[in-house]
Amino acid sequence: MDTYSTLQLYSFVIIVIFSLYLLLQMKQLVTRRAKPQGFLGSYRTLKQLKAMPWDDFERLSMELFSHEGWRTRGNTKKGADGGVDIWMQKSGTKAIVQCKRYSSTVVGVKVVREMYGLMYEYQVDRVYIVTTSRFTKEAYRFVKGKEMVLIDGKKLLQMINKH
Repeated sequence: MDTYSTLQLYSFVIIVIFSLYLLLQMKQLVTRRAKPQGFLGSYRTLKQLKAMPWDDFERLSMELFSHEGWRTRGNTKKGADGGVDIWMQKSGTKAIVQCKRYSSTVVGVKVVREMYGLMYEYQVDRVYIVTTSRFTKEAYRFVKGKEMVLIDGKKLLQMINKH
């Protein structure tokens, strides 16, 4: 019968403990990835939406459009995003989204015109502008007859509550 030194036994115990720790960490990682994002269930009022961090607002918008059947991906550029927060595709239709999480600022026609220009620059079929606030009358007039969709805070809440 072999006898093991104290050093060998301690080494064995340390290896076992470290292996169990790694398994636990891997399980937590898999569990975290398996959970749905859950932004839609977390924000149910306009006040909550206006108070959320801007990057969470973009993630919420991505989740919302995913529930609407779009394949979405966020902008991978760091810093200035060139006006596009979300790139989307569904049934051969390509679209871009600009997210504006505002407390009280109204989205004006300037933003809408810029997105219209990006629609042609990026050769997409449709533009969505999503805000927690409202749009000016000029913005609504500008989008008439164009493949542009303005989603204000009230409409956004309706869409969220649908899911």
